Amino acid sequence: MNSELDEKLKAPITLISYGRSGTSLLQNVFDTHPNVSVAGETADLIFGIWHYINESQHIIPALIENGRAVSWQKRVARGVRAVFGEMFNFPTDYWMQKPISQPFILRTKNMSLDEWFELYWQVLLDIFPQGKYITVLRHPFDVVLSSEEYWGSDQKAVWQGITNFAQCILHRSSKIDYAVNYHELLDNPEEVLKKLFNHLQIVYDPVVLKAFDYIYVPNQKGWKQEKNLFPDKITKKFSRQDEWGKIDISSVEKEISIIRELWKKFGYSLELS
Repeated sequence: MNSELDEKLKAPITLISYGRSGTSLLQNVFDTHPNVSVAGETADLIFGIWHYINESQHIIPALIENGRAVSWQKRVARGVRAVFGEMFNFPTDYWMQKPISQPFILRTKNMSLDEWFELYWQVLLDIFPQGKYITVLRHPFDVVLSSEEYWGSDQKAVWQGITNFAQCILHRSSKIDYAVNYHELLDNPEEVLKKLFNHLQIVYDPVVLKAFDYIYVPNQKGWKQEKNLFPDKITKKFSRQDEWGKIDISSVEKEISIIRELWKKFGYSLELS
């Protein structure tokens, strides 16, 4: 792999958040931008490859460059990027990914959550050291109800999943320094996206607003669907506030507290009514 491509691969825009939070809409915003390529959901690719290369540490000979041994940590990171270079075509100046799922392949039964988050960030930062890391915030009540409808998930399990991602983003090793508020994005897409692209130091192009011409993963019938099929969702701006009474929060006080902390980190107040 040539050095120019390797340098580009080191610097993705990486979107990290829980599913049903608006990540598909943001992915398509980037995909619509003429100077951004999208790799999509890459968690298995990143962490699976990292894991299996790392497992080979004691059976692969040392690599010598310019008379010195290359560290194993550096070789593993190179190996993952080499697969990305083989799998994707990035003709643009920038590229984006969303490793949306939690890569439990990294976690052993003796590893605490804090240790898991530490390893998670170590892997990402080893492979993508010049990356820009962002998240998207959607009201957890809406995420819980959407997950319940889309996946058939148990509410308690969804709360735990949202909280795990919140803790991961709040972790001392996290490099996420910007959050898009999903509700503000729907209310004022151009204003919010101009701020986002300014933060990423990418020239804003109004063509990205075409991403809002479609609805993404509203159900299991298709990933990208016509807006006119969902007039009620459009009218409500995908809010499920009229259904919030279906949520039992009696046993998730700790989870809500952690999610509040996440919102506060990025300057937002989480209101539950």
